Amino acid sequence: MKKYYIIIIMVAALGFSQTGYSQEADATGYIRTYAQPSGMLTFDWIVGIPMGAMSNDFISETSTRGFNMEYRYFLNSPLSIGGGFSWQGFSEKYERSTYETEGVAITSTRFNYLYVFPLYVNFHYYPIKNNHIFPFIGINIGATSIDKQDQIGMYYIQDESWHFNVQPEVGALFKINPRGTFGLIFKAKYNYITYNEGKLNNLSQLNLYFGASFDF
Repeated sequence: MKKYYIIIIMVAALGFSQTGYSQEADATGYIRTYAQPSGMLTFDWIVGIPMGAMSNDFISETSTRGFNMEYRYFLNSPLSIGGGFSWQGFSEKYERSTYETEGVAITSTRFNYLYVFPLYVNFHYYPIKNNHIFPFIGINIGATSIDKQDQIGMYYIQDESWHFNVQPEVGALFKINPRGTFGLIFKAKYNYITYNEGKLNNLSQLNLYFGASFDF
């Protein structure tokens, strides 16, 4: 009889344990895991790679001078909404040559600079339910401040303006401890800016992000 009591106690304890740690799906069938917080703040270092007209006509060198800060709020589904801002500086030096600008020929060394400052809202979708790895896809939409500078000898041209910006995104969040607040985040964005000044018709870059996340 004592053996039966022990079996009953073990089964009850197992059932209680499963109840305490199980997670119920919401109306959409999505299961909120331990690693999914209600809010998340990320800080990222950015590597920017010029593409298209920007690379061909103004600056082609890769930039490692960039940072990003972003907030995401997780909904009761595999979705999050949020927003953020970033800054990226591009520059390139061209050897001494003769350049034509605004009908004037100048022989000198040339320096091109471009600084971008996007402000955006975003939406992300997390297709895989996992306590350690969260792949995601997303879209960022907003406005970008452009500071474009072209210096040829003593001749200096600057344009400061705001433009529409859209950034499709793919990446993944990694949590070493599913119940911890710290994680690593890696993502790639295609940054498209509707810029049309001078010879530049739209600006585009491939931006690679390497950062840390903090849940709260």
